[in-house]
Amino acid sequence: MLMDSTVQLIIARFPAFKDLVVEQFAENARFRSLCNDYAEALAAQTAWEKISTPQASLYVRDYRRLVAELERDLLRELLEIDTSKG
Repeated sequence: MLMDSTVQLIIARFPAFKDLVVEQFAENARFRSLCNDYAEALAAQTAWEKISTPQASLYVRDYRRLVAELERDLLRELLEIDTSKG
């Protein structure tokens, strides 16, 4: 099965939840939206990290914070879903 790059990215970050990530990405619009937001924020962070200007470093800081917040939200969502299934 060919997996979406966003799904692969989320699985790489949360490998213990691989099956749940695949399932929820396919079925859960809210989870899919969080995953897409995370992928976009991480891509922006990576792009800004390649630029060495004072303004770029401010964007990097902001995107790192956003990525961390989205990771927290994704983990919370995964834990809630996993707990409700258990």
